[in-house]
Parts: sequence; C-alpha cells; structure tokens
Amino acid sequence: MRTTFLTITILLLSTTLSAQKDSKIEKQLSKLFTKGKYEKCHSKALKLNKKYPKSIIPEYYISKVALHRYATTSIDNKSHYRYLSQAVNYSKRLPDDYNEWKAIIQDSIKGYIYYLHDSIPKSRKLSTAIKLYSKTYSVTLVFSDVEELAERVSVYEFSQSTIDSLRMELVKFAELQDGIRYKYAGEKPETGFDCSGFTMYVYGHIGIELPHNAHKQSNLEGVNKSLDEAAPGDLIFFGSQNENSHYTVHAGIVHSVYEEDIEVIHCVSGGVSIDGRNSSWEHYWKDKVLFVKTLPTLTETHYQARN
Repeated sequence: MRTTFLTITILLLSTTLSAQKDSKIEKQLSKLFTKGKYEKCHSKALKLNKKYPKSIIPEYYISKVALHRYATTSIDNKSHYRYLSQAVNYSKRLPDDYNEWKAIIQDSIKGYIYYLHDSIPKSRKLSTAIKLYSKTYSVTLVFSDVEELAERVSVYEFSQSTIDSLRMELVKFAELQDGIRYKYAGEKPETGFDCSGFTMYVYGHIGIELPHNAHKQSNLEGVNKSLDEAAPGDLIFFGSQNENSHYTVHAGIVHSVYEEDIEVIHCVSGGVSIDGRNSSWEHYWKDKVLFVKTLPTLTETHYQARN
C-alpha cells in the first residue's frame, strides 16, 4: 500500500515538473516566434529538442518556423521544398492537441502538390512531394487525383519579393478552402468554418496566430487602410462605426485587386467563397466595409527591422 502511494506521488510529481518545464519552453519559443525572430526561435527549438527529447513543444515550433520559411521563400529556391518537408516531418509526433496545426501542414503539402500538378513532364519535385504525402498520411495520392483536385486552385508564379510571396501564399492557401461549408464557431476544414475561424486558419498557415473572434482580429496591431489601398492577403472587416469606436460583425481576406475591382474570399452562410462583381460582395458587403488591415508581418518595414 505504501509502495503504491509512493509510486503515485512520484508520478504526480514527475507530471507536474514536466508540465512546468513545457510551460517554460512554450513561453520562450512563443516569445521569439511572435516577435518575428524566426532564426533564433528555430535555433533555440533545436537545442531544446535535443536537451528535452520527450517534450513535443520544440518540435511544434521547429515545424512552425519551417512552414513560415516555406511560405516566404520563392518556389525556385532550392530550400523551398526542404522547408516544407521539415514542417511535415516535425509535425508527425505531435499529439491530438495539435490536430489543427497538423491539418494546416497537411493542407500545405496538398497545396504544393496542386501547384506543381500541371508541370510537363511530371517533375521530380512533384513525385517527391507525393511520396512524402503518401508516406506521412498513409494515403495513396496519384497524379490523376491531383489533377482532379487541382481544378479548384489557381496556379501562381512566385514573386522574388518576400512580402509578395507571403501574400500569394496566403491567397493560394485560402483558395484551397473554397467551398468548405459554414459552421458556427468552426475553425477547420473537416467540420467547417465561421468567418473568423476561416481567417484564423488561413493566417495560421504562415505562422500568424489570430484570435477566433472577428472584432478582436480587427483590433490587432497593424496598419488600417481604406478599401482603395487594399492588397491581396490583407484582412478586411465589416460592421458599423461612429467617431469613437467600431463594431465588427464579419471578417474576410482580400483575394485580388485589379484597378477598382476587388474580390474578397470569406466564409458566409453558404460557406467559403470568392466574391466580386455581381455577388453578395457588391450588393451587400461592400457597403459595410470598416477598413482593411495589414498585419506587421506583411509589411516591408517589419522584415527590414527584423533583418
């Protein structure tokens, strides 16, 4: 009886100490990542992963930094696929608590495969990516499947500009969710999205964490702009306002801008859709725009200051 009590006490103490250690690691790495110090976050996570091999927190942040690097690197860069592969491999051991992040990773490699689907002849990059996907998720993905699914995805030429590439990656990833159904409080494609769950999920793809609340998102630090200053990838908010405050009822993402024509991708009652002329955007939502917001990560000054 006494031996059993001592064993239980030791286990509880060990669990408490492990939780405290993980909390400390999470605080360190989260602070570095949030401040945009991605290189330091990656280096620190690697050291902590080696020092504390049983903790999954460092592996989560290695995966986050790798996906951010993938999203901000030109597809022509030799390291582009390596970053994606690293993000996938370090997500494997994460428990169910990280299913949302693992889903983002899975959709990211799908997006990469879709992007390469129409290369002629079929490139080695595409074959390698399909093998990684099949091995990681135990799903056989063949070229015919990719070609069928790729019909819903626009293919982009990646810009050499870090910011432009990041914006394009946001829009491209948002397009992958086109047609996903609406669900109140939803925040993942398997079950559906609400408006802020959709923007939170898409921005999470490039490592930017948003609160699951449209009004809170509208109050985040960033540059508020008018509609005629909008750029693809910017957040866009809708609602009512007076001289002193605003109330946000809906959030979306700017999909494209061509002269005075703007398209928005957002999750409404009918699900995720891209709306422009002759749609609910033109007939309803456009008149309710509060402002467009560019988050710090999407500004050149942020990268200049960080580098």
